[in-house]
Amino acid sequence: MTKNTLHKTLLRLVDIKPGEIPNALLMFFYFFLITCSVYIIKPVKISNFLESLNAEHLPFAYLITAILIGFVVSLNTKLLHAMKRNVYISLSLVFFISNIVLFWFFFHWEWNWLSMIYWVWCDIFTITTVTQFWILVNDIYHPRQARRLIGFLVSGGLLGGIAGSLLARFFAQVLGTTDLLLICPFLLFPCILIVSILHRQTQDPLDDKKRKTTSTEASKTGYIESFGIIKKSRYLLILSAIMTTAIIITTMVDFQFNSVIELALVDQDERTAFLGTFFTGLLVFSYLVHVFLTNRILKNFGMRLALSIAPLFLLTASIAILFIPASFFLIWAIAIKGGEKSLAHSLNQSVRELLYIPIAPEIKYKAKVFIDMFVNKFAKGIAASILLVCIFIFHFSLEHISLIVIGFSLLWIFLNRWITREYVGNVKRNLKIKWQDADKFISETVDIDMTKLVFDTLQSKDRSSVLYAMNLFDLIKREKMSPELSSIIAHKSDQIQACAMDSLLELDGELLLPKDDDTLYREDLSTQIQEIMSQDVYQQVLKEQLDKIVDEKGEEGEVSRMEAAKVLGMMESSSPVASELNKLLKDKSPDVLRYAIESAGRLKRREFVPRLIAHLSTPRVDSISSKALVAYGNKITGILKDYLSDPDVNLQTRRAIPDILEQVGTQRATDLLASELKKKENDVETEIIEALYKMRTRYPQIQFPQKPVFEKTIQIIKRCYFVLLEMHDLMTDQRKDNLVSDMEKNLARSLKHIFELLSLVYTPDDIIKAYQNICTGTKKSIDYSIELLDNILQREVKEVLLPLIDDISFEDRVRKCKKMIKPLEKVKFS
Repeated sequence: MTKNTLHKTLLRLVDIKPGEIPNALLMFFYFFLITCSVYIIKPVKISNFLESLNAEHLPFAYLITAILIGFVVSLNTKLLHAMKRNVYISLSLVFFISNIVLFWFFFHWEWNWLSMIYWVWCDIFTITTVTQFWILVNDIYHPRQARRLIGFLVSGGLLGGIAGSLLARFFAQVLGTTDLLLICPFLLFPCILIVSILHRQTQDPLDDKKRKTTSTEASKTGYIESFGIIKKSRYLLILSAIMTTAIIITTMVDFQFNSVIELALVDQDERTAFLGTFFTGLLVFSYLVHVFLTNRILKNFGMRLALSIAPLFLLTASIAILFIPASFFLIWAIAIKGGEKSLAHSLNQSVRELLYIPIAPEIKYKAKVFIDMFVNKFAKGIAASILLVCIFIFHFSLEHISLIVIGFSLLWIFLNRWITREYVGNVKRNLKIKWQDADKFISETVDIDMTKLVFDTLQSKDRSSVLYAMNLFDLIKREKMSPELSSIIAHKSDQIQACAMDSLLELDGELLLPKDDDTLYREDLSTQIQEIMSQDVYQQVLKEQLDKIVDEKGEEGEVSRMEAAKVLGMMESSSPVASELNKLLKDKSPDVLRYAIESAGRLKRREFVPRLIAHLSTPRVDSISSKALVAYGNKITGILKDYLSDPDVNLQTRRAIPDILEQVGTQRATDLLASELKKKENDVETEIIEALYKMRTRYPQIQFPQKPVFEKTIQIIKRCYFVLLEMHDLMTDQRKDNLVSDMEKNLARSLKHIFELLSLVYTPDDIIKAYQNICTGTKKSIDYSIELLDNILQREVKEVLLPLIDDISFEDRVRKCKKMIKPLEKVKFS
């Protein structure tokens, strides 16, 4: 079978890339062989124990395991960090193989309490070997890879368990229960070879160096240090609590199941064969759940529901025993044990391993070994203690024990909801902002209006002392001038004083700028100025002067009109003479227009609005016109919306309006902009999306309507799909390279718009981090970004977005997009 054929075959089962196939297959067969051995050893364990002792002694077995496991975990932790990973795993497998041979030999001596020792050893073997497998998974794969391949790897374990159970089923009565153990060494020896091959294929000198450094530190870490690591992390504490609760429930259910089996089946080999049959059915069901439900549940409903299914099932089953007769106990025991184990081997195992992904590598292995081994058995010790008290002191029946299971199931549900929130938070902490929003940075650090006014004041010194005086007056009113700025503006080298304002406003010789002092007075002159300008005589003189200069040619006339425009802006808005500003808003001089537009923005008279909107397309004054319209605020947003929606209006004018509405920054302005998203074709789509995005970052209190945002997002995603398909068709034509390059830029721009839209609905920092890391991050940060999106986005959105951003080849991306076009048409939002 060629590599290409093998890849196509595996693609039907798992989303795998060609370069991942060798390691994935090796890991698949490694887990297959490990679990095959486990499910031969396990029926022997249960059947021998019930034959030699009885179910009442099971709590002692649980408790002894819990006590001894501490020493085993301590040794395991030291070996894990003191030795190379491949050497440690290989030697541990050799050790377990030798143990199996010794147990087979001593079982023939028929020591009753040997079954207790074997029970403890079996638990140690199972936990150690399975934990080693998941450590290899964490070593080899990044978060996103693990999420894609984890289902395939777990299926190897499930199939191995089925194979081991079938061997136990068919050979228990042929070979006998004890002789089944001789099959296991032949299964475990190939695992040593697989570990060696994996080490050679995945070895990275940098990783080895980092691991050695970590190992030196880790080897010094004991239980106190390991517990200290977990204690410092709320996430790890919750994860430990979940494991504790789940194991307590599992132990209770295991005790109930074995108690029923002991009563129902008396012959040892018959019991072993039954257990082989039970585990076969259990694992087949687990495999079906895993293949047909696990990925679908994770993909469509997320981690929260996936975590809740097991405790909800156990809660329901435990309530059920309170209402059924004793004759149905065997059926009930098979159902609850089968359901609990099926979920544990499929959905629970996949989700539990995913919970370790966002933990920092330097603490992941310490925490995982401690939780999976020590916490696991500590929880079993708690369960054993509870059972001992309930059985030997209170003489609880199976129904009473179910009441305990009900209580812990409710606690499990609560902890699952808690850790889901913490998981997303941990993923976020692995992502960093790559660059700051330039617009936001400038607006927060630079007072642009103040800067512009300072430059206008300085420039007006040489041109007009009147303009200089009025600009200076504006500066004084702002009360933001530092001593250094005051010194620059009042510098005497120019020998220009603001005495023109004295004659203009008749302030009885009082100057705005003292002749003998380099500092500026900050007296409030507004009252005096307004009293003068409100006089009918002054307004009449000003109107007559305007009539004379409006058509005056030359530089002197231009300066006069500039002065007049500035003076009109200092009038009361209700003043009759203020309407004369309309004449100056038609002036051909950009300098006159600039002062006239600024004054219009101060007066805020509705009659000026059409002229200001027209100037949005006038060079040199377009930005000043925008600022003037922003000053009107909410009262002209309806007019701006009409211009924005009118296709007959100049396109440059329409493109300037979204930014004006953004600066207005009100809920009404937001709603008007968002309503434009409903249009499928819009020449100003880019400007609208960017304006809404700026609103989201600058005005966090504003609410955005979700439906038009989601619909526009889906529309852009669909557009990207078709661009990708078109690019795919053109890739082989070198004459179309420029066209393909333009399409790539178009895709990048569209992706930016998609994330800007998503930030309107979801937390902006999360979406910005994800977008920036997808664009420029490392492979690891890209994986974390996609993992974050997978957990926070609405299902309908993430299903169609992920094909555009997933870390896959171009061919695979095109293939996924083709597959998603039809589902995309059906996406609806309420």
